[in-house]
Amino acid sequence: MSWTQRLRSAAPSVSLPSTSTSAAPAARAAPRKMAALLMLGALASKILGFAREILMAQVLGASLLADGYRGAVTVILLPLCFLQNESAPAILIPMLQRAQAEGRAPRLLASLCCALTLAAIAVMLCVQTLGPWWIDLMLGGFTPEGKALTLSYVEIMSFAMPASVLVNTLAAGEIALGKTRLSNLRAGLLNLSMIIGLALYAFLGWFGALAWPFTLSFNALALFGLWSRYRERTLDSSGAHPAMIFAAGREFLWRLRPLLALPFAEQTQVWIERLAASRNVTGAVASLDYSRTLSDTALLLISQPVGLAYMSSYRKDESHRQIEAITRLILALTVPASAFVFVFASDIVRLVFFRGAFSETGLLLASATLRGVSIGLWASTLGWILLRHLNSEGRNARATLIVVGAYLVNIVINALGAWLAPPLGLGMLLIGLGESARSLTLLAGTTWALPNRGRILSLTCVAAAPGAAMLAAGWMIEAQASALAPRLIAGAAACAVCTAAGAFVLLPQLRGAGFSKLRKLLGPGERP
Repeated sequence: MSWTQRLRSAAPSVSLPSTSTSAAPAARAAPRKMAALLMLGALASKILGFAREILMAQVLGASLLADGYRGAVTVILLPLCFLQNESAPAILIPMLQRAQAEGRAPRLLASLCCALTLAAIAVMLCVQTLGPWWIDLMLGGFTPEGKALTLSYVEIMSFAMPASVLVNTLAAGEIALGKTRLSNLRAGLLNLSMIIGLALYAFLGWFGALAWPFTLSFNALALFGLWSRYRERTLDSSGAHPAMIFAAGREFLWRLRPLLALPFAEQTQVWIERLAASRNVTGAVASLDYSRTLSDTALLLISQPVGLAYMSSYRKDESHRQIEAITRLILALTVPASAFVFVFASDIVRLVFFRGAFSETGLLLASATLRGVSIGLWASTLGWILLRHLNSEGRNARATLIVVGAYLVNIVINALGAWLAPPLGLGMLLIGLGESARSLTLLAGTTWALPNRGRILSLTCVAAAPGAAMLAAGWMIEAQASALAPRLIAGAAACAVCTAAGAFVLLPQLRGAGFSKLRKLLGPGERP
């Protein structure tokens, strides 16, 4: 998984009815502003994330130390899936929006913060008590030295678990209010703390320098979130009464019922994936996350901001038009980009990570994973946004079935890889293909559940043309250019041309504006 936790909704949002024709544009402008702010925050976080991964590749490479660190992050965050990730924002945002309309949102937010944080403390204590057994279950392919190193990290980093859930809850409270500050600060600050930890490790050589900044940053951000919410009077301490905490926790669990299969499916998929990677060679787990740093860009910069903005602005009477417009834009941007990453995966990994302690083995493992994942990048980006449409209509059972089915496909492929244990790049390619299969299953399921599935399918077929053109151009460039920089520059130029062609075909407003501009340039007297 990526370092930043994904926020996906799975419940209807509350939208205010328009009172006049002039109010409608304003109502639609707010979601665009929220999406822009979230995109800016995600972009800043992504830049820091790239800096973090480049530094980690240089300092740790694809080594036992890197595997232990990455494994520890999975060990402590995976048990929290049902309190954050897929489920929590799906439940919390609609709950808080409804409570805001009723004037009790500050008390409810306080009650939810207490209830979910207490649950996270209980999970933390279980992880600390069962640490060796849990690590052996999660990362059974690690050597005894690797398991001992991972346990040393877990003993420190597990203290971040309650704060992680609290930050996630407070961020959902902000989204319900139409604000994005905590969501934007979270990933950026955590990336910065990891960069500080890597720098300290490079100077001190003490493994704890990697773990403590991770833990302290989560807790510091949680305290800041509490203080800011309380200062702005959107958090009422009277909601911390035991009876209210119990009631809020019970309501959260009751609403979570249709989605319970999601975190369990995700936990199982991540477990099997890590197990398959741990049975490869030393550095495979770290290489998997290096490739994810690159492949998660579309999710962080497009799916999350667009999806959150769509959730906050959902209007039943305009939903099909909105979905078609989003589908056109996403396909135009992501299909050629996915083809570019597939062709130039090895060059991209070499350019970004190949320095310092990053070896040829790490290059082979990370590029093989990235190539497999790239096949479904476009489908994942669009599929999660379409899933939000189902959730916003209250079709949670259907949405859950689709996501669980997609995870099951991924689990089967990863389990096959863990059983066969293919060597080096082939095993990592299989892990990447498993994620692409999940993405394609997700898109197929969400598309089939929508009334305008025929239109979405036809747009996908149209978008395949610029994607195929990018593949052909990329292979020609690979055959002709021998140096790294010229290959990537030529490939990027070809991707830009294919993206522009796709946008011209898929975006009628852009095409109309282009023709209008051309007519103005030609002038009325020079028209044919």
